[in-house]
Amino acid sequence: MPSNATEAQSAILQRQIVPQFMEMLDDESSLSDPAQLEQLAATLLIPLEQPEIPAEVGTAVVRAIEARGDATSAGVLAAFGALAAQPLADQARKGLRRLAGEGVESPSMSAIGTLTVRAAMRIEHVSGDAELLAALLARDNGNEVQTAIFGIEHRETGGALVECLLASQAPADEARKLIDAVDDAAPPEPIEVKQLTERVIAAAERSIEAGFALSGEAGPALPIISRALTGGPHGIPRPELMAPWEHDDPELVVDAAEDEKEFRRLMDLLLDELEQYARANIPPESAVWQHGDFIATTMLQWKGGYDDGRLGRWTGSDLEEYLLDYFPRKVTVDAETLDAVPECVKAFLTFMQARGSLSGEPLEVLEAAIDVLGKEFKTNAEDSSRWGLAKSMFMRMRTEGVDPSQAGAVDAWIDDFNSRPREERDAIIGPASDRMAQAAGIRLPNGSRASNPKAQRRRAQKAARKRNRRG
Repeated sequence: MPSNATEAQSAILQRQIVPQFMEMLDDESSLSDPAQLEQLAATLLIPLEQPEIPAEVGTAVVRAIEARGDATSAGVLAAFGALAAQPLADQARKGLRRLAGEGVESPSMSAIGTLTVRAAMRIEHVSGDAELLAALLARDNGNEVQTAIFGIEHRETGGALVECLLASQAPADEARKLIDAVDDAAPPEPIEVKQLTERVIAAAERSIEAGFALSGEAGPALPIISRALTGGPHGIPRPELMAPWEHDDPELVVDAAEDEKEFRRLMDLLLDELEQYARANIPPESAVWQHGDFIATTMLQWKGGYDDGRLGRWTGSDLEEYLLDYFPRKVTVDAETLDAVPECVKAFLTFMQARGSLSGEPLEVLEAAIDVLGKEFKTNAEDSSRWGLAKSMFMRMRTEGVDPSQAGAVDAWIDDFNSRPREERDAIIGPASDRMAQAAGIRLPNGSRASNPKAQRRRAQKAARKRNRRG
């Protein structure tokens, strides 16, 4: 039996989610095209099929759609019946039958879920490191098709599915032109539908195994394509989806490795605005006035140089990685600054919220996460076994009384350190050296190769999508 807390949570979610779904339906008040109805239904199903959403929420959405009682509602329920998982699919079909009993039907119901493969082909990238698979999907004997495209990357991911797109309806000759226009690719070669399906399923399984996330466009495309290829909406395994980029501030998305100049410009802009915000909103006695600029700089350096480059998007998982791993490993501060970190992190996030640029999770959720992580953060930051190589050496210099601001002091200390017995050097930087090797993915002394899976996935995603980009 569900707990009272679970029931309350489900009720809250229903009150939040159902009106939003109905607003989306109101925006599409007279849909009759089966492709558009399938697209809308598949988009609505993405949040409903997340494991954290109680089944009662999906049931409430289906009931609300049925209660709307028009032809578009009937079409969406028909598409739910074709594309949703159980028990939601059966609930939608029952609602559809009740509407039919009241004389409410969609003119497109008979065509929903009837896409089949008219042609399948493979396109190899000239590098040999990637391939595209394409399928022309059509309903009955219609002249228009929808092109399904799958990008499979081999060198970086070992054959993972990195793209899944479903184009809008178009005449068959235009669809072929789209396929023929792929950049840096060999001419398309026909393949059997069974072969294409098997390769797509294997690539999707590889994506799941490697923890590779597909772009948001794949979310509504996969159940529609899967039904056409396998007969069911879940015949193709579902890799994770990236969080939608459209919720980010588009001006604050940057890849520091590829465009360091733009990254520096954005960081300077945000730090200047943060200073103005602090002067106007934060009392002068706050630690933010003294340490906020430095802490915000480290947050942006982590986001732009080590994470996803989405400078305005922060989640509890982001804060956990920044506070418990990156900061202890990379950032050297004195005790006073260390104590100020949680307050300064909160101040930066509050500033981003006021700026209208904070996305990911609500500010109050992020603040609560900082409170929870605070004690472990300080413990990790003071634990020398978690320090990186540069931080380990710098902290040792300070322990030995070296003043880095004195000319030549650092070089002299490094020369002295390098002349010490290996056992003494290993006692100081050995664990840090191992972590540096792991982060870089270089070969360790025992012959094994360490890796940083998250960093590798980011590199693979970037490289794979470049090779699979269509013209």
